[in-house]
Amino acid sequence: MFQDTVSTIPDEVLLSTQRGVPGEFLLLFTVLVWVLFLLIFLGNAKSRLNQWCFFSGMCFSLGVCKEYLYFSLFPYLYQLYQWPSYEFSYHLYSVLTAVFYYVSMPTVLIFSFYFSRLDERKPLLFSGLRFLVFLPALFFFLRYPCLDTRYYQLYDSRYYASMALYNLIYGVILTWIIVLTLIRERGRASFRQKKVAAVLTLLPIWYELLSAYLIHLLRLKEYFKAWQGNMAIILFLLVYFFYHASKDGFMGIRFHHENFDWNQEELLIHKNASCIQHMLKNELAKIEWCAQALSGAPGAMEAQEYPRIILRSTEHLKNCLAKSKRYSQDILLKPGLHPVRPILEESVSPLRHQHPQIQFLIHCPEEAVLSCDREYLEEVLNNLLANALEAMGEKGAVTLSFSRLPGRRGSQLTVADTGCGIPPEEREQLFTPYHTTKTAGEHMGMGLYFCRRVLEGHGGSIQADSVPGAGTTFTLTFPASP
Repeated sequence: MFQDTVSTIPDEVLLSTQRGVPGEFLLLFTVLVWVLFLLIFLGNAKSRLNQWCFFSGMCFSLGVCKEYLYFSLFPYLYQLYQWPSYEFSYHLYSVLTAVFYYVSMPTVLIFSFYFSRLDERKPLLFSGLRFLVFLPALFFFLRYPCLDTRYYQLYDSRYYASMALYNLIYGVILTWIIVLTLIRERGRASFRQKKVAAVLTLLPIWYELLSAYLIHLLRLKEYFKAWQGNMAIILFLLVYFFYHASKDGFMGIRFHHENFDWNQEELLIHKNASCIQHMLKNELAKIEWCAQALSGAPGAMEAQEYPRIILRSTEHLKNCLAKSKRYSQDILLKPGLHPVRPILEESVSPLRHQHPQIQFLIHCPEEAVLSCDREYLEEVLNNLLANALEAMGEKGAVTLSFSRLPGRRGSQLTVADTGCGIPPEEREQLFTPYHTTKTAGEHMGMGLYFCRRVLEGHGGSIQADSVPGAGTTFTLTFPASP
């Protein structure tokens, strides 16, 4: 359609100079972007999150790189060596522009999918979306051949309008995903680092969208070079990155010669639990054997009491290890459609006999059903009820309620107690593994963490609302189908 395009464009359009920062600053800008995202990639080269963060950063760097090549390096080389040709410069600029315009935002959108753990929460949806997000880019490559995007950029107003709209829509979608993820995961151990990652991602993207696409779309020619202000943002982000990487670590890299995988806390916990079990199981077997032998031997009553104590201790340790292993394993759901009220009744039935001074109330329609894994849900309820009983002591009330969310968006279960409540300073770490305020018994700080993982496995969430001295309410939200 646009054959011999190059021959119809004046030389001053093909290879020229424009006002803005000197070419050396553009080169510095490009190098800074490469350094920043290379550091992120090296933090954990095996992490999909780090990989796609790196890919998106490289795609965005082409926007600066092409400007440096076309308006600074190539004119300089042409004056010295009569190379490269106008045609080569024009086509290379066009190809780099096409990749920058068409591919940058889809790569960031894939990053946002991994950021939100969509690949873990909804693998089927993720497997389809990761290809669909590139379909508009494929359309643009076919509709506007990448060898001539410089021509379209200058002479086809509809082309630039479509590019601006396309990138702005993707920017809104990925921002929405990242913000919702931060809201949903505000109680997780990696939340602080995810806030840092969100700033590192969204700040340069939105500056680029507003200073390049929007300004060019509105034809504000005096501000056409405003996008170069992104260099200051990249400098700030480099300082921001080094600060967090040297303080607490960031996206898998921590200075002071210590690397860690920031996005695999479940794997670390599983390794810890396996290590503990391996260290203790042999010793427990010896203690148990000795205690059984002593309990069968003749002797005074006092001497026979010691083996019973040892047996209770070993049983206690085995229960702790079993619970630690169970809570650290992968959540493998077997969902089905289950009546809700029988699950609630069975959960509180033994507790009514053990705690006669506690009032257990159930508000749930007889016909209510829930799509869930019943075994995991019962374990979650047992954890929450145990916490409620500890918080209340000898007297109080526990209320279990079920309700449908409006618009067929799912269902909610609430477990409310009238206990002592949770201090505000404890709420942020409430669902963090191994975090507990209790010092006695079998408390390992894994119960609420396990509950959170089960709800996330269903595609739902768990939240805690508490008033110190007045009680705590845990809200379990389930989607229409897990």
